[in-house]
Amino acid sequence: MQFSVIIVSYCSAPCIRKCLASIRNQVGAEVEVILVDNASPDETVRVVKELGGEIRLIENRENVGFGRACNQGFAASRGRLLFMLNPDAKLRRPDDLARLSRAMEEHPRWGLAGTHIASPDGLRESPPATSYPDERHAHRDFSGLPGTIAWVMGASMVIRREAFAQVDGFDPGFFLSSEETDLCLRLRQQGWEIGYVPEVTVHHIGMASEHGRDPSETWLCRMTSMTRFWSKHYSPKDVRWLVRKEWLRASFRREWYRFAARLGGQASHAWHQYRRYVGISEAVRRLLFASPGNSTMPVTGSQPAPGQK
Repeated sequence: MQFSVIIVSYCSAPCIRKCLASIRNQVGAEVEVILVDNASPDETVRVVKELGGEIRLIENRENVGFGRACNQGFAASRGRLLFMLNPDAKLRRPDDLARLSRAMEEHPRWGLAGTHIASPDGLRESPPATSYPDERHAHRDFSGLPGTIAWVMGASMVIRREAFAQVDGFDPGFFLSSEETDLCLRLRQQGWEIGYVPEVTVHHIGMASEHGRDPSETWLCRMTSMTRFWSKHYSPKDVRWLVRKEWLRASFRREWYRFAARLGGQASHAWHQYRRYVGISEAVRRLLFASPGNSTMPVTGSQPAPGQK
């Protein structure tokens, strides 16, 4: 088997048809599709079953997070290349997987590679990153790692099976966000380079499963993942400084947008920003006031939907 396409879904009924159709339309590549659904309360599973075809469907009884669900997909897969694709994304051309396969053959040092990711209207893009989050504020030297790309967005990326297995896949401690950054860093630490295939374009809506949710829930989870990344890869002293800096920034912005939201109401941009910084400030507060030795705090309560980054 050449490719195992792994999709993690949550409340993806409106977009999953186009995603799966873009995979079925691929030519020049042997493909199996594994879809892991994280207990979607909408019609996602019904839609997938109605579509039929050769789709391996794994139905979780609870939302286990993006990385853990990807690991489930890997355990059920057979392909020598793994292609992680978000359900609100779709391949643009029918030879995209064949192009990815050729790129990985031409670059044997790549353990993982990203694609060109753009919004359907072409106004937003997600280029590969050449540094790690807040690296400039941390006393950590990454210059000795192989390659020049630090990490790529997890909405669309191809991974060698042996590389994924070598680092035990995604860290399941990340519920949503930053897990691909952590994975790319751990791969580079094992000697692999991170690649980029700009000739393959994936159209990605982004955060489709989070429509209608309180932004504080989403940003609580995202910021908790960020602090986990800091705690894993930066010194305790640097983490304390970063957390305090983020606490001050988020607290100031939270109060500013709280005031502005009184004028605009819940439909306003100010209200959404206020709720965003409510979530961020809560995430850093949990780490800032954690007991000594407890470097990361788990997310509790309602969690947003992984499966769409």
